[in-house]
Amino acid sequence: MSITEELNNIKTLESAGFDHKQAEALTSIIEKAQVSGREDLKEFIRNENNTLRNEIRSEISNLRNEFKQDIKDLEVRMAYAQRDLLIKIFGIVVGTVGVAVTILKLFP
Repeated sequence: MSITEELNNIKTLESAGFDHKQAEALTSIIEKAQVSGREDLKEFIRNENNTLRNEIRSEISNLRNEFKQDIKDLEVRMAYAQRDLLIKIFGIVVGTVGVAVTILKLFP
């Protein structure tokens, strides 16, 4: 609390019927409570920020692990798809060669 606010508070309390010493004491108590409240609020905010940071780090770590597992699963599926495609291509080549050999035997 600034000095002008403190003086204004003292004047307000004196006009309400408090003597000067009482007004000063009450203003001092209010100022200390306000400073203490600010410090408590700052500490609370720091603690909440740390808690949120930890939660976010944990969530990011979990997401990374999930993505790694999904990528591994996708790689496995792609490998199976490539194998199936290779088998199909090999079948087409064998069939084509068979048809070519048959045609050569039919038309000597």
